[in-house]
Amino acid sequence: MMVEHHGWQVAATFGNPTEEAARTRESVGLADVSWMAKFNLQGSGLKNSPDLGLEAGVWLLGRGQYLVTCEPLAAEAVKARLGQIRGAAAGSPPPFYVTDVTSVYTELMLAGPRSREVLSKLTSLNLSESARGNQSCGQAGVAHVHAVVLRNDLPDIPAFHLLVGREYGESVWESVLHAGHEFHITPVGLEAQKLLQK
Repeated sequence: MMVEHHGWQVAATFGNPTEEAARTRESVGLADVSWMAKFNLQGSGLKNSPDLGLEAGVWLLGRGQYLVTCEPLAAEAVKARLGQIRGAAAGSPPPFYVTDVTSVYTELMLAGPRSREVLSKLTSLNLSESARGNQSCGQAGVAHVHAVVLRNDLPDIPAFHLLVGREYGESVWESVLHAGHEFHITPVGLEAQKLLQK
């Protein structure tokens, strides 16, 4: 069943949401969370990670480039804070530019104790705990598509967020489901996602 969620059509459930959440906690689940707000920050004046508080995740992509992710309800506050940071910097041009890339990326969340094993079948990225612990970021091919891989755990289980170009979203979704078949991967709808946050 599809529902509207912050302007996006998303799956509310694929079956029983309680079972979807339970299977994710036991093994692995896959959710489409493309509705999360995403901003690209880029500029030569961006020397350090901007302080955006607890509402936003800030991920280093490269020299002078960061990706910011947040819940849609926090997006306006995050943009306002970025504007304050830019305005406080002396000189011209501005130290960095902000681009809303929410609709550029498909964002998939692969969560559960077997998520690392599923992802390892699709990428050469080092997924060890020491290299890819919680709140880490990397870039690599995933299912033959360039991806930004974020580790952003749920309250009690590991979770990887895979950001790929929107045109590749469906094929990467299918590839992840295929890779997770032996682990009984389950698609996870919005209602089960809410249960997993508790």
